[in-house]
Amino acid sequence: MKINLKSCTAILPGQKIESSTLEEELDLPQGWAEKNSGVLSRYRSDPGETIAAIGAKVLQQTLTAANLRLNDLDLLIFAGGSFDHPIPYNACLIKQLLDDQQALFPCFDIDSTCLSFINALDIAHLYLQNGRYQRIAIVCAELPTSSLNPGDPKTYTLFGDAAVAVVLEATESGSDADYAYTPGAAHFVNFSEGADLAMIPAGGIKQPGFLPNVPRDAFYFRMDGRKLIALTLRVLDDFVEDWKKLSGRDLVDYDWIVPHQTSKFGNEVFLHRYNIPSEKVLFSLPYFGNCVSASIPLGLNELYGSGKIKPGSKVLLLGSAAGLSIGGMELLF
Repeated sequence: MKINLKSCTAILPGQKIESSTLEEELDLPQGWAEKNSGVLSRYRSDPGETIAAIGAKVLQQTLTAANLRLNDLDLLIFAGGSFDHPIPYNACLIKQLLDDQQALFPCFDIDSTCLSFINALDIAHLYLQNGRYQRIAIVCAELPTSSLNPGDPKTYTLFGDAAVAVVLEATESGSDADYAYTPGAAHFVNFSEGADLAMIPAGGIKQPGFLPNVPRDAFYFRMDGRKLIALTLRVLDDFVEDWKKLSGRDLVDYDWIVPHQTSKFGNEVFLHRYNIPSEKVLFSLPYFGNCVSASIPLGLNELYGSGKIKPGSKVLLLGSAAGLSIGGMELLF
């Protein structure tokens, strides 16, 4: 069975913020942000924007592009690390904003931070392939700029807000659908020694927000970049070797690679370490920043919208996430 990427659209909320604006705000030297984070600009949502609202907006946009209604879906998956409330989950709130016909199809969230989209795509593939569902929407909506500490310039200048939605359909193997593909190899690993290297400490059971002794900066995202990079570099070669054995392909064999936009350093190391031509890789970091779970589907949306995907194209989605997790998935068009 093949799967059709029926529709894919993105939203960049709020205003475009140049790095020079943040440098002035933080009293940083001109060019500091580009040098340290690799980001020239990013989008920051307007005050009062919510995950549910931007998620519903991008889902409706994607359904309209596919000439579908909400009720045409069999399943809705929200994939991401941002949320409006600890309870209930994002998918039901997004559905509520669009549902005027009491649609009963199920919905749920998947949160593996930056790898959420690939994990959701993997699960959607399993559902579609076994015939349980015929049409599935995945929504990634991230507003990380609301959880950044101005006292930590390296993270404050790195992240941006974005939302992306895709609609997937089961189709026959001989389908002439424009973006029909076969799900190829998928591989995910987790290195738990990195579990506490990127986190928002407060807001859960360990540090509830109502306790008087919880410091304000505990509600901001924090990351030990040096330790994360060191751990990633230590384990990445083994992951790539396992990938080659599983898929039967070297990284340079893919027509397009869509990586998560971790950092400027991470992007540069990835290219040089594996001798990958830069023209094969979708790098959105300079223009959008690190958009958490939305970074990988932003790259996929670029391929989809620009018509760069052709019959026979081999596309690799690849990334890492807080945890520390590393994962990849190939789409064979």
